[in-house]
Amino acid sequence: MKSYNYKLSSLLLILICNYTVFGQNTSDSVEQSQMEDPSYVSIAVNFMNDAVYLGRKDSISAPYLYPSITYFNKTGLYATGSFSFLTKSNESRIDLFLGTIGYEINSKKFSGDISFTKYFFNTDSYNVISEVEADLTGTLGYDFDVFNLNLSLTNFFNKNSTSDIFLSSEISHDFVSTDRKFQISPTMGVFLGSQNFYKEYYIYNRFGSERSTGSGQGAGQGTGSTADPIETTTTTVVLEESEKFDLMAVEFSIPIWYMAKPFTVSFLPVLVVPQNPATLTVDSAIYEEDLENTFYWMVGLSYRF
Repeated sequence: MKSYNYKLSSLLLILICNYTVFGQNTSDSVEQSQMEDPSYVSIAVNFMNDAVYLGRKDSISAPYLYPSITYFNKTGLYATGSFSFLTKSNESRIDLFLGTIGYEINSKKFSGDISFTKYFFNTDSYNVISEVEADLTGTLGYDFDVFNLNLSLTNFFNKNSTSDIFLSSEISHDFVSTDRKFQISPTMGVFLGSQNFYKEYYIYNRFGSERSTGSGQGAGQGTGSTADPIETTTTTVVLEESEKFDLMAVEFSIPIWYMAKPFTVSFLPVLVVPQNPATLTVDSAIYEEDLENTFYWMVGLSYRF
């Protein structure tokens, strides 16, 4: 897909993750110039200041440093492996290993990608997607000259045999330097889906009552109608929106790349506006989220050979 390197950097969860006079020229984009060689290996190191997924996050920040290695074959097949190191001083540990295999196709106007990712979270992880075991994602993109449109469909496979479906659409416009070394792509995305993964996170992480080991890091965002649920022993958690397919977030981002072969530097600032906060029933207590707009960012360096 056209924004393949950027997608791999920003996937982790979910993360992680590519003018003298500015003007649009998609066919001459930074990512496209990186695809001139038929097969390659790329290693990268990225840092993300907090783990945020569709505006959902733990009450304690989760900054990650994550190296990765990718092999891309000229046939369109690729594979990526990475791990995420939690850099918070009192929580330092490898929080996640993941592996991705996929296949992509590209033409001048059309791009497509299908991938499967397997997650291996640390048992103490308080990442909001820490109860996700795998995902299957398909993406289609088209360049309309004036703007790019990408549509993506993802299936989360969660622990305890639950699953979630997500549908996202992103619209962007590429500004590329005349030497094709610098690109900036203002992007707006709309994300819809269900929240079973979030219910599992609340049961096993946020409240922590169902977990023999783990962090149980904090009471969460918002105020409840009774005393803070984290202070009590809970046995039943119901998230009313868990099965409902609904609007989850609107995101505004400005992916930026600079390439000086064989290196690429990237920066991704994101403002996410979460939608439809959860209403939870913990035993007899009703707990309503107060989700807030969140700004987070990611910076990365990759080397290709």
